Amino acid sequence: MPVNIEFYIEQNYDRLHYSEAIKTEPLYSGYCSSNKTFEKLLAIMHQEFNRLYKYMYSKQRSNCHYNAFESRQLLEYIRLYENMNYHLKGTKYAFEINSEYKKLIEQSLTFLQETNGSPIPHDLLQIEMLDYEPIFTMCQSISIPAPTTTEARRYQIRLIGEGSYAQVFKYKDDFYNKYFIIKRAQNGLSQKELERFKREYEVMSKLHSPYVLEVYRYDETRHEYYAEYADETLLKYISHNPRLDVSKRKSICNQLFRCLSYIHSKGYLHRDLSLTNILLVHYEDGNSIVKLSDFGLVKEPDSTLTSLDSEIKGSLNDSNLRVVGFSNFSMVYETYALTRVILFVMTGLQNIERIRDEKTRRFVLKRIDSDTNKRYQNVDELKAAFNETF
Repeated sequence: MPVNIEFYIEQNYDRLHYSEAIKTEPLYSGYCSSNKTFEKLLAIMHQEFNRLYKYMYSKQRSNCHYNAFESRQLLEYIRLYENMNYHLKGTKYAFEINSEYKKLIEQSLTFLQETNGSPIPHDLLQIEMLDYEPIFTMCQSISIPAPTTTEARRYQIRLIGEGSYAQVFKYKDDFYNKYFIIKRAQNGLSQKELERFKREYEVMSKLHSPYVLEVYRYDETRHEYYAEYADETLLKYISHNPRLDVSKRKSICNQLFRCLSYIHSKGYLHRDLSLTNILLVHYEDGNSIVKLSDFGLVKEPDSTLTSLDSEIKGSLNDSNLRVVGFSNFSMVYETYALTRVILFVMTGLQNIERIRDEKTRRFVLKRIDSDTNKRYQNVDELKAAFNETF
């Protein structure tokens, strides 16, 4: 008889009688919007694993003896994790734990005892406790039609990103031996929002540039599409490489210029340039290729989906759009956002007040001139100013 999964999750949560504040709960917000109890369970296990293993590390440094009470607690949470991981496989709640935590748990089971405490081995695996990022990831599965046979292939998919309108999953296709992503519309979107989501795919499928994320197929039933996988966001890459060579920074900027020039030549305005929807694919020879994604706000000629409201969308857009209206977005607002991206790539800065170099300050300030006719009118003009500045 199949297990009632929702009831199983509720029973596990109730058995814990957990009364502490769950500080890790925000890390799992949106993981499973249909079941908040499941999100809380993941957050509790995360919090308790961190607490108990941090205490174990402190005891290893003192007398190498783990107290009986904490030993029983840790065993209880390990069993909870293992039972949930087993029973939820193949369901929409299937999940995985960080590989380093998994190794530590496997080692712990070799010495943890129910009574009299536990001797801590001297070779206890030392891992970094993750306080500010999830240790659990969702791993749904999906059936992919095989290119050479009539039989579909089934793969585990892992949630790697989520926003107001869509979830992004990653999976590895064994036939091609490479990763792909699936971008799936959130449940509850309006018909107009679903039309815009599909239009994003249609626009990207028409763009043939090495600097635009390639898309492959749209699934009308699931409201999702398949696309190539990129290694990381521009925000993460620049933030994690503060000493990145200037030549590599310039290479990224020049790719962005070529990317936007191409898109504009097709009559489109992206309208949502940000540090997280500009992606990078890294290669073994040290080169990195820009991949622009998220065309959900794209402005195109004669589109009936362009809203007439004045709400600002896009994290780097000019606040003046509140006055002129987002539907009146024009090239000078695209170059405004692109200038902010370029500043971040070249300096790592997002705040204009922290700019010390006068040439860089002039380069950035031109984008916000009150007279829009004095701003950068197109990408070529912005590129020329870039070459004079950096």
